[in-house]
Amino acid sequence: MSFSWSRAASALRKLVVEDAARTPGEQHLDDGQRASLMWMAERLPESGVVLADEVGTGKTRIACAVVHAVLDAGGRAAVVVPHGLMHQWNAESRKLRPSGPVPKSLTTFTEFLREVSPNPFSWKDFSPCPDASEWWLISHGFRAPQVRSNSHPWRVALPALVELHLASPAERMDGRTRFGKLQRELDDARSSSIWTGMARIAREVAPLVRGRRDLRKRIESLPPLNMTSWKNDALLAAFELDGDGRPLTEELLGFWLGAFDLLVIDEAHKSRGEVDLKVAVPSAVPGTVLARLIDALLKQPETGRRLCLTATPMELDLSQWNDLLGRARSGLEREHGNQVVQRLHAAVSRAAIAPDEESRLDELVAAARDFTRTLAPYVTRRRRDGDALVTSFRKNAALSEGRSHPHRRLSRVPIGLTETVGQNSPWIDVLFAAECMSHSARRLTRKDTEAWPRTVQDAYTKLSAGHFSIELSEMNEPLRVPEPGVVDEHTRGKIARVAYWYRRLRDGRKRVLEGLPPVIGVEFDPDSEHPRILAAVKEIESWTSQREKVLVFGVFLRPLRLLRDVLNVRHALRAADAGKPISHVIHTDPELLGIAVLQLERLRATTSLSGRLATGTSAELRRVLAESHKAYKRLRKQVRERAKKPVIAWCTDSTLLGGAPVDREMQGALEDHLVSFVLDDFLATTSESGEVTQERFDALATEFVDEQLRPLLGEPGNEDLDDEQTVRWRQALRDFLVNDDGRQSLHARLLDGSTRWQTRRFLQATFNRSGTSPWVLIAQSQVGREGLNLHKSCRVVVQFHAEWSPAVLEQQIGRVDRKGSLWEMRARKWLDDGARGELPFVEVRQLIFEGTYDAFQWDRVMRRQHVFDASLFGTLLPAEAWARVPEERLKELLAAAPSFQPPGVK
Repeated sequence: MSFSWSRAASALRKLVVEDAARTPGEQHLDDGQRASLMWMAERLPESGVVLADEVGTGKTRIACAVVHAVLDAGGRAAVVVPHGLMHQWNAESRKLRPSGPVPKSLTTFTEFLREVSPNPFSWKDFSPCPDASEWWLISHGFRAPQVRSNSHPWRVALPALVELHLASPAERMDGRTRFGKLQRELDDARSSSIWTGMARIAREVAPLVRGRRDLRKRIESLPPLNMTSWKNDALLAAFELDGDGRPLTEELLGFWLGAFDLLVIDEAHKSRGEVDLKVAVPSAVPGTVLARLIDALLKQPETGRRLCLTATPMELDLSQWNDLLGRARSGLEREHGNQVVQRLHAAVSRAAIAPDEESRLDELVAAARDFTRTLAPYVTRRRRDGDALVTSFRKNAALSEGRSHPHRRLSRVPIGLTETVGQNSPWIDVLFAAECMSHSARRLTRKDTEAWPRTVQDAYTKLSAGHFSIELSEMNEPLRVPEPGVVDEHTRGKIARVAYWYRRLRDGRKRVLEGLPPVIGVEFDPDSEHPRILAAVKEIESWTSQREKVLVFGVFLRPLRLLRDVLNVRHALRAADAGKPISHVIHTDPELLGIAVLQLERLRATTSLSGRLATGTSAELRRVLAESHKAYKRLRKQVRERAKKPVIAWCTDSTLLGGAPVDREMQGALEDHLVSFVLDDFLATTSESGEVTQERFDALATEFVDEQLRPLLGEPGNEDLDDEQTVRWRQALRDFLVNDDGRQSLHARLLDGSTRWQTRRFLQATFNRSGTSPWVLIAQSQVGREGLNLHKSCRVVVQFHAEWSPAVLEQQIGRVDRKGSLWEMRARKWLDDGARGELPFVEVRQLIFEGTYDAFQWDRVMRRQHVFDASLFGTLLPAEAWARVPEERLKELLAAAPSFQPPGVK
């Protein structure tokens, strides 16, 4: 059947009605999601739309419903999604429609060729069928093959192979012609999965190009391909920035994938890079990888629609609303949109200064209403504030109505030097000198500072953030002051002052190093004593001591690693002091032992130790740590024998690991992870080491499969998996288990850019499990702020480093503030108990180094937060301004605040 949007809209309405008719326990959608879908059924036949629901409100489930409606109407859909979230889209689709169509997937072009092309049966199952109703999950990073000056010929081969399949049979059979030689080379390369895959794609694309004279001319204009040698310099050059090779390959890959009636763009705020497809050479404006994928590679018919998903349509500036609406192909006239958002921005800023001035409030109300009226046909947004539980919580807690996110409690944690490290600490000199450097360097131009050592340029911005790791005291090159006459005297004086404070900074750093205790066999890292690290440890441990899990976000990797190590060492010291087994190997690691020596003194100073480590030397410390670890190893040995039998059963279970023969290395890794899981739970819930009973072991082994292995595989209990899928999933599991150290269960874990996606999913599962490690998950902001659901056992977020965008801060908090969160569970219990007792909040703590560049950055992002809140959270004025608003205007302001709730949502 031919696809139409009227038919898709009818299918969407039918899906909503059928879900609403089910009993509450069998429904897959809530009232708000159904309202959003009914709104989309009206809008998508007219234009593309933006689904801007707040973090944690279930956007993915809504988008899956739209996809299924398009499939029901005979259409094709593509969902462009970050690679790490593809498993979650699969899971949401199955929850919505357990027996529905399974998506095909593309992560990278190379991976597709290597995994699919060798097997003709897998090619049939996993390659595109442009004339069939199907849907695809496509990674944000999918692109045409990257080409460099020394790239392999296959990366530039697609146009030439398409031209080969367009040639006549006689030309291809004649070995004297260019086509005949290329055909012979291709026949000789049949054993290569890459070349086999490229040839298949070319064969499928060629019929679609045959009648396109424009494309054929572009293909013919490229230099010839030489498959058997690396002499393709001219062809490779055609794939450089100003050549037609890359855009032509994108065009051909678009034909291969086929046109999509619906294009869903997840995390759509990442696609703002522009690609100008109307210029003569499309690659002249290269755009981002995601923008090129959306605008240059993926094709849509004239009636095609886009659904953009993002919780943060704007991040830094209100004008970004227009960028996103343009990406969605909403049809909103851009100039009109610019005028509307600029008017709101100006009105919000002016009213915040004088909220008691009637004319400013009048303009704010008018601008807000105009903003809502203009965007409402293209945007739907449900807020957490509108959730029935949040509303009930706010009312029963008697919290003000104008405040956004009443269920959150955000507090600044000021880092005071003297309070954190002591009045005589040399760290005071280091950080004070860095700030003086920054003030002295103000208004110097880049030309004035370009010859400075990199450490000088970075010092004041990074030292207070705990990022600085270069030993300043050992730098041979000082900051040189220009000779008289080289620059004007004013500039020379400023550089001289910077040089003075730079010397003071180096001297202070030297005193930090000299203050470390002389202990043989120990390596000390002075940055583990950085005030930011110590302040963060104090804040985090104030929560973990209450049995609360903590999610930490930061920017710079080195201080995050140090924070992890300090937290783990302090946790191990407390356990060893109490005579408990510890999994963490510290006594043989010189760097961790150095942290232990320094932190032992801090713990003693606060009387946190009362057992074996309350007194004693560093040698005694080593002995106690070694004894506690030996006790843990004895427990592991007891449990290890029990782990062998269930692991062997798992390896032969066709519904779990594919029924493949037992891999000894993988079996050992599985046993390690199972034993750590069992002991982690046992030690967390048992005051004495004792013994793990068989009954408890069996229960924990079952829980390990359900909570750790199945989420990692992503296809629990699916007996319909083919051999290709089984091999891939099993290999992913094996890679993770073997490479991740399962012999230690750590109190704090770090998630950074090098963390494999399998490990991220595993950490997500363990962090969401209440009562056991890790108690602290430290995430590098770019890695952990989007996509990961970390809400089931955590309601505390510590923002370790400042950010520039309020949208980033919101995404971070959104990891724990979601549907089905720990906060929701506690809020319901509080309400069920008659709204008595301590109020439960989502707790957010921001570490701010007062008096430094760090405080300046936090102040700047908080100013941006006001405009962010005005357009996204219906808060037209900052919190401190509401008290100055005339009482008779309050109701009007609240009513005028921008809101894009779909009809039917209260």
